[in-house]
Amino acid sequence: MTFIAHIRSPVAALALGIAASRGAPVQAQAQGHAVSPPPTGGISGQVVNQQSRLPVSGARVNLIGTRLRTATDSAGRFSQVSLDAGTYILEVRAIGYGVTSWVLHLADSQRVDYVFELEPLGVNLAPVIVEGRPGYFQRRIQEFEERRRAGRGIFITEHQIEASHAATMVDLLRGVPGVRLSCRSGVCTAQMTRTAHGVCVADWVVDGSPASVSSTPHLPVVGIVAVEIYRSPSEAPAEFLKADSQCGVIAIWTKSGL
Repeated sequence: MTFIAHIRSPVAALALGIAASRGAPVQAQAQGHAVSPPPTGGISGQVVNQQSRLPVSGARVNLIGTRLRTATDSAGRFSQVSLDAGTYILEVRAIGYGVTSWVLHLADSQRVDYVFELEPLGVNLAPVIVEGRPGYFQRRIQEFEERRRAGRGIFITEHQIEASHAATMVDLLRGVPGVRLSCRSGVCTAQMTRTAHGVCVADWVVDGSPASVSSTPHLPVVGIVAVEIYRSPSEAPAEFLKADSQCGVIAIWTKSGL
């Protein structure tokens, strides 16, 4: 809101109203008489924040009713010179502040310098929340956590893998309910014991793709960040099952795959 605050000069003010003579060219007197000297009055000052007292740079300073306009510098200062005696309305506008006006009275050849205070606008902006789309790794981990919360199957996290001190998947699967390791001549297979078809060899999925049955149990756990174990086709999510699946599934997620 625009308001007008009075700043009175030490010299008696002239009649209220914009002096018609300011900014106008000097008129020659009757022929043969001397020409009036140019006006030497001036208004200068500093525009500051009313609360912090810091200078306001880039504020627009206008003398209403004239073409005289300027802007404050980096120190908040401005100056208008060559002004006639009279009454002036000085208006200051700046981004983030209310438009403010002052009435100033200049005597002949008077120069004034004031500090002009601007009140900051109390504008509260609504918070802006920026959400990035999750990457491939984040999406896979989110899906893993969603399936884990559903409570179907057995889930082994990266922290649990590290705590187990397992070297291979064979070590990690030992003792898992419903999973039996059948080892002959140092070669092991993982078998499910809770299927409708009795004991059967589990299917393996690595990073979402089917994997070889013969080598997967001996896969080192280095680089594995999550394991899902489904001990029957009815327990396993559809995306892990093949068309002819009759056994359970062991799904492995690695750092390279995520």
